[in-house]
Formats: sequence, structure tokens, C-alpha cells
Amino acid sequence: MKPNYSIFKLTVFFILVALLFNNCKKPTDGITWTVDASVFKSPVLIQFENANSKSTTALPASFTVQITGQNADQVIMAAGGTDFTVMNGFLPLALVSTAKPSASNPVIFNVYASIPGFAPVSQTFSVTNDTLPVSHVLFAVEYASPPDGTSYTDQHDGLTNGVSGAVTISNPTVGSMTETSVITIPSGTQMLDGSGNLIPASDLESKVIHFGTGTQGSLLSFPGGFNPVDVSYNGQALHNVTFKTGGFLSINMVAGSTPVKNFSKPITVTSELNSSLINPLTNQPVQIGDSIPIWSMNEQTGQWKFEGNAAVAQSLTSTNKAVSFQASHLSCWNIDWWGTPCGSTLTVRVHIPSPAGFRPQYEMVLVDANEQYLGGLYTDNTWGTVETLYDGMVTVIPTLPNIGKVKLIVYTRRGDPTSKIAETALFAPCTQGTIDITINPPAPPQLVNVHLNVHGTCTNKNVIVNVTTWVYLYKLNAAWWDWIIVPVVNGQADLQLEQGAKYFVVTYYGGWYVTEGTFDKNNTNFPAQNGLQGTATYNAATNQVTADLGFNLTCQ
Repeated sequence: MKPNYSIFKLTVFFILVALLFNNCKKPTDGITWTVDASVFKSPVLIQFENANSKSTTALPASFTVQITGQNADQVIMAAGGTDFTVMNGFLPLALVSTAKPSASNPVIFNVYASIPGFAPVSQTFSVTNDTLPVSHVLFAVEYASPPDGTSYTDQHDGLTNGVSGAVTISNPTVGSMTETSVITIPSGTQMLDGSGNLIPASDLESKVIHFGTGTQGSLLSFPGGFNPVDVSYNGQALHNVTFKTGGFLSINMVAGSTPVKNFSKPITVTSELNSSLINPLTNQPVQIGDSIPIWSMNEQTGQWKFEGNAAVAQSLTSTNKAVSFQASHLSCWNIDWWGTPCGSTLTVRVHIPSPAGFRPQYEMVLVDANEQYLGGLYTDNTWGTVETLYDGMVTVIPTLPNIGKVKLIVYTRRGDPTSKIAETALFAPCTQGTIDITINPPAPPQLVNVHLNVHGTCTNKNVIVNVTTWVYLYKLNAAWWDWIIVPVVNGQADLQLEQGAKYFVVTYYGGWYVTEGTFDKNNTNFPAQNGLQGTATYNAATNQVTADLGFNLTCQ
């Protein structure tokens, strides 16, 4: 005989009604619910850093950014809203619930930041997965202290009601920067705004940064990465493009207090080339007569536009070779070969023989034969997630430049060539397929396994939310801040930390929460500093610290 579900449901209904009337409260009162909360898609963490790792100047504690591009309307902050504010160098983003990113239909958007004291920062992102957390680093170039391998000039010149006399702006060599650049403005040139209107000012301030190709610190600052997403060539959109740069310039001018965007007469830009620069079309050092494409980038949209070709000539002021081109508007200007990637991928197998279980956050980069940076696990737009290296790790470089020879290098400190600890031999990127790299690291500190439980408690409901977010942990060394960035999915994450070291723990979920404490072989408390608090319990059998951290929030 089949059960009578109608009678069963009716009985349950009357029981619930009786409970409601007899107790005068909800049947769920006193019950705390625990739920997993993946309330957003495609978590993307943008980390802003000073491009000069030796600078003592920190970025502002907070600043706003603009989200532009063809799918900007699908981008939100990680816990909702469109108040795109960077806090303590971090911008946690996500996609709206209706977004459906895929490899064939990516969600493309641009992040633009105008930071006081720094050159404009712009990078375009392409999101192809709706669940995988990824993290990218954007390097902001400080005017007062740009990275080695760059040069900076800040020059004031007079204007007559917005009209310039003959002006020359020169960037000298400095440090490892061996290339110079010169910008000439012809007499009678009108300074125009973004709408083409004359700016009736009496003063012109020019800020010019010339980025050479001789150091990784300079190339890390390349706007948008070397696999650009939004590229226009003679009016046609290009897809699957790789750049190999010969140098680039960030040129910003202000007439009075109004940014200059256009000129009534084109200005002339002459840029020297590094003596070791390799032409990727010939795989030989650049020669006089070689042709190099010139590109401009609209920093506020992230679009690259082909502007023409420039012939390599002998510099008039040094033994270097140089190119010259004319510019009728202002933006980033890039001397750059371009091509279609190989169409193949490279599988990288990582080996760290000892110590067992060591998981360092080293930097792995792809470079050409002269060790010119081509992309890396930390910063390149395609191969750009922050990943922890470990023995047996397998990672894939999905986009490879179609050039003769490349190699992989591992550094213990990002952008520091003196910290190289491993490299492969040169190989042909398009045919290699798979490559192994063995890392023999310096003796690491004693480590402890850490399991994080991160949750929010709804103050207006009996609900505990296992959040999906990012957690940033950093400790103060004698010389630098060490950051570890961990994606937390439904409240869970595993990592390794230095035993006995005190860490600041920061997380974002509709607001910023902070605590600090030590992860060691003792049970410890993490007192609330800015809303985040908890306890850590050590298990000797597994050498694991379980840290339960929570914060209060108002739930919808």
C-alpha cells in the first residue's frame, strides 16, 4: 500500500501551527544555521604595488578606480556594489550572477587608476571561468622613484594662451637605463583637451617616463601585459596577440589644470633602443633599417591601437640605435613587435627536492635569450594568477610568443635579478610541449601547516556564513613586508606559514576586517582589531594549526 503523502503533509502543517500558537515564536528560533556562501562569480583579486620594490613610499591607503570596457557592467566588488575602492593595495572584484564567462565568450573589462604621485595604471582583463579564483598584480610607477631601468622627467614650459613655443623634453640615462628619449613640440602648437578644444593656459607641465627593456623591474610595469586583450589594427580587432616590446613611454601633460589629450600639430618622439634588444622576426640583434610597429594605448579603456611603423636608425647622441615617430595625441606609446601566439601550450613541471612539503611563493617568469621578461605566474594577463610553488606542481602556460628561444627563471624576490635560484636551458617555446624545472631553495624557516576556517555571523539572523573571499596574511621583516594571498572557498583554505611569526590577517567581505596573531605550536587567540577575531588550535599529530576566524555582518 502506498503511503498517503497528502495526509502526512497535512499532519506536519498542523504540528507547525500548534507550535506557533503554543509557543508564540518561530519554530526556527534558537537554531543557528550554517550556510556556504558563494554569492559572486569569478572572484578576481587585483593587488596594486609600487613598481620600485626599493621605494619607501607606500601607495595611498585607499583610492578609487574606474572599471571600463565592453563588459564593465558585469563587474562588481566581491561582496556586491560598484564602489570600486582599493583598500590597502587590494581591489577584490567579481562578476554579477548573470554573467556566463567562457573561453569562447570571455568577460572583458579594464581597470584604470589615477593615483596621486604615480603614473596612470591601466590593464584589461579577460575572465573565462565563473568559479576559479585568480589574482593579478598591477605595478604603479611612482614619479619620484621609478624602478631601475626607467627614467623620468618633470618639466614646465610657458604657453601663450594655450599655444606652445618650440619645446624639447629629454629623458636622460640613469642607473641601469641606457636608453634616452626626446620629445619635441613644434612652435605654434595648440594644447587641446579630450574634445579637441584649445586649453587657454599659460603653463605646460610634462611628465614623461621612458621604460627601457634592460630590467625586469621596468618590464613588469608594462601596461596591460604582453598578451593584450583589446587591440585594433587599422580599424580591425586583433585576437590572440603577443607583444615583444622595444620600449615604451608614458607621456602625460597638463596645461594649467586641464589634461592635454591632443595637439594641433603632431609632436615628434625619438626613443633609443637597448643595445641587446633582439628582433623576434630575425632572432638577431636589432639592425639599422629594421621596422618596428608603433602602438598607442587609451589608458582609460585599455585599447591598443596600431599607429604605423618606424624604421630603426642610428641615434644622433649615442652609440645606441633609435626610432622616431609622430604623435598627435597623448597616451602610452609602445615600440612593439606583435604576432600571433604559437597555438600550443607549455606544461611546466616543478621539482623542489627538499625540504619536504615546502611551498614557497617564488616568482617564475618566462624570458627571452637575453632574459627580457615575457610573462610570469604573478603578473602577465594570461599567465597571471598568484600561485604557490611546490614539489610536483604542474602548471600550464596557455599563451606562448612565437619567437626563437626562451627559458624559465625562478626568483625568490619579484623583480630582483640577484635572487635567481633556478633556470632552464633555452628552448623553442612553440615545440617544447613540456619542461621540468628543479628548484633548490635556500633553507626556509620552520613551517607549520595552517587550516583556515573563515565565517561571518549575521547579526540580524541566526545564520553563520562560510564566506568565499580572499585572505591576505603578512608579517614584518627587517626589510620588507611578506604577503601571502589565499583564496578562501566556502570558508576553507590550507597553507603554510612560518612557525612562531606574527601575521596580520586581513579579509574582505562587503568591508575590511583585520586581526593579528601567531601561528605556532601553542593554542593562541586572535583578538579583534577591526572586526575579525578568533582562535588557533595546534594538533601535534598533524603539525597543523586550525584557525577559526570570524566577523559580524548584516545579512540580506
